[in-house]
Amino acid sequence: MKTNIFRTLLSMSLIIIITTISLSHGNKHEKPENPLFAGLDSKAAKVVTQFRKALMTGDVKLANSLLSKDVLIYESGNAERSSLEYVSGHMLADMKYLSSIQSEQIEHQVKVSGDVAISTSQSKITKKDAGKTSERISMETIVITKIDGKWLITHIHWS
Repeated sequence: MKTNIFRTLLSMSLIIIITTISLSHGNKHEKPENPLFAGLDSKAAKVVTQFRKALMTGDVKLANSLLSKDVLIYESGNAERSSLEYVSGHMLADMKYLSSIQSEQIEHQVKVSGDVAISTSQSKITKKDAGKTSERISMETIVITKIDGKWLITHIHWS
């Protein structure tokens, strides 16, 4: 009887040890996710991507549909406190600016927590004007909130 219990305990211990070793080394050969580009498969991240594309292509209707009505947008020391204020004001200037530059995203992460997500990114902006080329780094933080089952942009901060 003692021998059977001992064998059972020994077998279970070996199974646990082998399983632990296998699982801890099982992902060793997989390529790790790039930490500079993470969380981009989420629905919230897709809203940010659609919004950027809408601004770059001049699609006012799509861009507006991705903003909450009470969106708060900070840019260059100014604030716009609704989608109506942004669409009827500064949006067209943003679209014109984006069509005049080259933008290379160097980092983008989206972290989702329940019904709120935060998108942070950096881009290298290259602008050619009168034969001169200038470069700068642009920073962006976007808050996306699930409202009535739909992800909408509720805050943007550009610098």
